Amino acid sequence: MRISPPEKIRRVFEGEVEALNKVPKNKRGPLGAAVTLRLGHLFSRWLERNIDTDWSGSAPQLMLIAVLVRHKTLTMGEAAELLDVTPRAITRLVDSLEKEELVTRQVSPHDKRVYLISVTAKTEAKAKQMMPKHEKKMSELFSVFSDAELLEYLRLSSKLAEHLKKDLKNDD
Repeated sequence: MRISPPEKIRRVFEGEVEALNKVPKNKRGPLGAAVTLRLGHLFSRWLERNIDTDWSGSAPQLMLIAVLVRHKTLTMGEAAELLDVTPRAITRLVDSLEKEELVTRQVSPHDKRVYLISVTAKTEAKAKQMMPKHEKKMSELFSVFSDAELLEYLRLSSKLAEHLKKDLKNDD
């Protein structure tokens, strides 16, 4: 029985090793990219559907607020590094959040070229109220993995992320 290309791809997406072994080695990279793009798209849709409805901002804004709540105060550079975004992107995020009085930005007392950012007390209280709900949703999402599978997923995703960051730095 001949398998149509969509069926073959579906089987590979579902992780069937037998189907993956039939994919030529020179086509596995594009297949990996397709799976990653698909996952990114699905995860973004899932986040939009499951993000707290009281939050009117973007997902990157919420990520920055979550990081700031956890770390209390960060430099702009530290925040950019933690979120894997450019300094320009972190500046735009902070500008928009500062305009809404959700974060504050101050010049570092140690270095006038460095800005420190932190959440306002109101934002911290709201974030601490929302976070348990978000953490529960994330736990439910990733409960599909066993502990060993989750560790392997994190290891492989981190390995790919580091490779991407290295490749992007080489382009700069």
